[in-house]
Amino acid sequence: PTGCAVITGSTSSDDFPTSPGCINSTYGNRGDIFIAKINENGTDVVYSTYYGSPDEEGELGVDLDIDSQGNACIVGQSYSHIFPVTPGCVIPVFPGGGRHDLASLVVLIIDPHGSLLYSTYASGSGEDGMSMEMRTMEVLGAAWIDPTAWMYATVASEGSELSLEEASLQYLGLGDAYTVRAGRFFVDFGKQMQGHVHDLRTLERPLVLREYLGSELRGDGLQWDHWMPAGDVTVVRYSIGAFQDLSQEEPPSGLPQVQKDRRSAGELNFTGRLTALRDAGTNGQVQFGASTRVIPELAFEDPGSGDQSSGSSNVVWGLDFTYGWVSDTATSTWTLGGEWLLADGALSADVNGGAIDVYNDTAMGYYAFVDHGIDLRDSVGVQISSAELTERGAGTTREYDAYFTRRLSEFFRLRFSLTYADADTSPDSIRAAVQLTGFVGPHDHGVNW
Repeated sequence: PTGCAVITGSTSSDDFPTSPGCINSTYGNRGDIFIAKINENGTDVVYSTYYGSPDEEGELGVDLDIDSQGNACIVGQSYSHIFPVTPGCVIPVFPGGGRHDLASLVVLIIDPHGSLLYSTYASGSGEDGMSMEMRTMEVLGAAWIDPTAWMYATVASEGSELSLEEASLQYLGLGDAYTVRAGRFFVDFGKQMQGHVHDLRTLERPLVLREYLGSELRGDGLQWDHWMPAGDVTVVRYSIGAFQDLSQEEPPSGLPQVQKDRRSAGELNFTGRLTALRDAGTNGQVQFGASTRVIPELAFEDPGSGDQSSGSSNVVWGLDFTYGWVSDTATSTWTLGGEWLLADGALSADVNGGAIDVYNDTAMGYYAFVDHGIDLRDSVGVQISSAELTERGAGTTREYDAYFTRRLSEFFRLRFSLTYADADTSPDSIRAAVQLTGFVGPHDHGVNW
């Protein structure tokens, strides 16, 4: 009717007043769009509803208009990869690829009585412009307990949150070639997953690692390491680990991953790595490696209803290669390498018709890089990473990185980076970044070669 008021916005309340029979009466998580219609006298609610995804990304209603039939056309934004869309819509999958720092436009059409007519992602993703933030602050403590054991702990802050990132005890009493590690630590997978973000060559880990393993892969558990010579110029190392939980803290798409607090030994998470390092000429070294991470029992949870799936599993395999060369004066270096990964099993899940729909498939991807240490202060490099995304129907995304690093002193490092993302199902994006990193005192983590 003429004179009715239609309002949209965002709410973080789980008891926002909704009307009987509305589109969605259940709050999702971390902010939902709300749409409410008030009659012309302001005395009654025609309809009031939440609209959004059940994950932890959040949505915002930005603007609306009423067409000649009285339908409400709402424009908003969403960071979620599982925003509810209607069949046959223009863009059914998140147009931002596998990234969570990009937002997509969304469009809804609701009829005069409060029924959903249409919902879709809209073209365009991300937010143009510049931002500045303190990415992380890290405090590290390490000490030898006795001649056979040492430990370290890392507390990290991202924004206003403080967390225990690592706390590990390493026992060397079984001999120089053996190490037993216990506690919380970064898992031994490939060459890029053990380092902290400030130790990476690029601003983030390669896309394929973020997609299949997460932005960080750490767990509470035990790990056994052993190295041995293989001839005069080759050394071989292997590790085996068992962990409580190696599910992704923030999956790149779909519902959150969860694991049981108590389980049988066969339902623990397992890791393994085998690698060989050998001399290659007078100034070079070459390394080959194979890694795996096994989650035999994995579930997905709908935050809105609390329902969980069951009976899923996920395995990731990796093969890596690295070659390093150092000049006679040890002032110039070249490093090149790459890794190929395969993820198999439960890749993601979303809510379909009120039930959790697990996407089981196989996905593959890789990254490759070349890094040149010009001198002791400056280095430059390029990297490419490609991954079949874990979201159903999202296709493949490729990221191209170029970076320059200047070591201002022993304790300060300045990095410039440029990243271009090319996705099958979303617009391309470009990110330029400047990163300043400072160190106070000694800096070292328990990283395996």
